[in-house]
Amino acid sequence: MEVKSDPAGRLCDLLQEARRKNESTKFRTVWAAVFKVDESDTGAILRMLSDMIQVSYKTQDRIRELENIDHDLFLKPFDNIEKLFSQINLEGSWQTGRRLLDESTIYGLQFCSDRLSREASVSTVNHEEIERIQKVLSELTETVLSLDFEPNLKSLLIRNLEGLRQAIIAYRIRGIEGIEAELEASFGSLALKRDMVKNAVEKDSAKKGFFSKYIPFLEGINKTVTTAKNLDEASGNSISRILGLESG
Repeated sequence: MEVKSDPAGRLCDLLQEARRKNESTKFRTVWAAVFKVDESDTGAILRMLSDMIQVSYKTQDRIRELENIDHDLFLKPFDNIEKLFSQINLEGSWQTGRRLLDESTIYGLQFCSDRLSREASVSTVNHEEIERIQKVLSELTETVLSLDFEPNLKSLLIRNLEGLRQAIIAYRIRGIEGIEAELEASFGSLALKRDMVKNAVEKDSAKKGFFSKYIPFLEGINKTVTTAKNLDEASGNSISRILGLESG
């Protein structure tokens, strides 16, 4: 399924997928299936539900910013959506939640998505690119774990890679903005630790090999983000130069 560029579209697609689940199913089972995570991973389910709530708020804010529309009419679907998210019980039945997602609520969200998509300048990232990023993240994480980085640097690298992994998993919910936020966090943390990074690269060829893959990977994701947002790439220094890993 193509991930919508507007928050209302993403929210609508996920709620429609949940709506198709049987009423007798547990709340936990429904959302684990929608988010494609293990049913026993309570943390992941709750984190993604929290992301959905934030997307719901963002959608409402975007609607309020629109001119020449009946805001009350467009915001009507969120009455039931807020009721849905206010009574989360992972061990409870999906029956009540499903009934809140009636036809008028779904149609209302579809109208919101249609209106907001006309204002958006963001395009989507294709599924193949998302899968490629996930694969490289797994490979880089394995490499970090196998190398004897200084503990603080190792912790930072693992945290950055995990943050990007979570943003990729949550792309169907948060969209490109979630990936962009994690990417900025990765760049910023590396810049703050640039002396530690440079020292690791200069003293160990294996660590240098890791950064020779990691930095271009981050810059590749940045290119994906700027392309999706239809922005010109920044003409400043590359992260390699900022970290002092290349001359000039």
